Amino acid sequence: MTMAWVRPIPITPCRRRRLPRGAILLGGLIGLIGATPMALAQTAGLRIPSTTTMLANGMTVIVSEKHELPIAHISIRFRAGSVYDPEEKAGLADLTTRLLDKGTTARSARDIAEELDFLGARFEVNAGGTGSTASLSVLSKDVERGLDLMADLLQHPQFEPDELERERRRMLAQIQQRQVNPRSVVSDTFRALLYAGHPLHRPVSGYMSTVSQISRDDVVAFHQRFFVPNNAILVMVGNLPEANMLALIERAMGHWPSTLLDTPTVPAPTPIQSKQVRVVDMDVNQSYIQFGHLGVRRADPEFPTVRAMNYILGGGGFVSRLTRSIREEQGLAYSVFSEFVGGSRFPGFFVAGMQTRINTTSQALASLFTSIEGMKQKPVTAAELTDMKQYFEGSLPRRAETYEQVAGLLIDREFYGLPDGYWNAEIQQIQQLTADDILRAAQRHLHTEQFVLALVSKRQQLTLKVDAIPAEAITYVPAP
Repeated sequence: MTMAWVRPIPITPCRRRRLPRGAILLGGLIGLIGATPMALAQTAGLRIPSTTTMLANGMTVIVSEKHELPIAHISIRFRAGSVYDPEEKAGLADLTTRLLDKGTTARSARDIAEELDFLGARFEVNAGGTGSTASLSVLSKDVERGLDLMADLLQHPQFEPDELERERRRMLAQIQQRQVNPRSVVSDTFRALLYAGHPLHRPVSGYMSTVSQISRDDVVAFHQRFFVPNNAILVMVGNLPEANMLALIERAMGHWPSTLLDTPTVPAPTPIQSKQVRVVDMDVNQSYIQFGHLGVRRADPEFPTVRAMNYILGGGGFVSRLTRSIREEQGLAYSVFSEFVGGSRFPGFFVAGMQTRINTTSQALASLFTSIEGMKQKPVTAAELTDMKQYFEGSLPRRAETYEQVAGLLIDREFYGLPDGYWNAEIQQIQQLTADDILRAAQRHLHTEQFVLALVSKRQQLTLKVDAIPAEAITYVPAP
């Protein structure tokens, strides 16, 4: 998140975290990692030794030893996101994931909470567009018990009706909050335009009407279909020998039976062929803007170059062109950003966003288009190129300062289909880029002729006149 902005992401996470009272010690240890020199952060690059294997039931397992602190972090990601929700049951993946720690056939929700408290463990779940993740952080001396608990939560959820209704009410309340939050409304509107006609156009949490229709049978069926070992990647990063971690994982997860995967075929989203602007009329005192178009998959060979180009455009904070022009020189917005989000199964997207006064909306948008076109018209300066390379080289070690970050890098590598050693290779590729490489990337991957623009503003005060936006491209809709 940049400053006050909410950025949409391909896996729009609906994240819940359980922070047990007994987790004070574990939390304190995790907090120390940022000040602890990590063996994996080398000046020659990022070194994350790991072993990848597959259990007999088809579960992909990756383990990595880290001995700075006496903890372990376990993450398991299923290819089970909201993209597989039926249209009339949007929110199903999210509701299913939220209920994983709300009771099993052997443990009540209270039993689970008390056991997590006793272990001082931290459990969280995260449903997204193409994947859903459950994670556990625990002291390494308790990792066997923690794994056993996690295995029970994943394999034997009870989906008790009272717990389901309680979680449904919580989801509906959160959806209501999103409908009156202009930052959420602009993000949801942007996604709806960007992925129109594709399952990814829906919020991960669904809508009031769809969440209300989800039954317990729907949840059970979704879990049985997608939450299976041969549809999962498990990563453990811990203060234990790899052989011990593999043995513990085999004991906890190895008897989980696989099933014949029945994954629905979902076509790729349709590329945007025109200019589409949707203005949501809300009682706000400023305009909320998100502009963009489809992009590339995370595994695309050009993705590192696209990231580097975007750093100069709007991803580099105060040194980016968007910030210098729109904030520093013109004073039109407190914060402005741009980002390329890489997709997994489907193309990701490019997004640029900001908030500005209603009476400066057109000026801010015109400046946005000017900055984007400028990236496509002439090479970046030598100073911009040097600053970008220094940033990416210096940021590499910071991406793996915690056990959770290391697990995230490893699980992303597998989930996005990236090769071993990818993170170092990405930085090496960026270090070799020339100004002409950046120019060509901008010309290929930035579009001002085909785009979507979501705008939340007060219609009666808004005058939208921008050369790049024809009047016939604009649609006005009421607030949700």
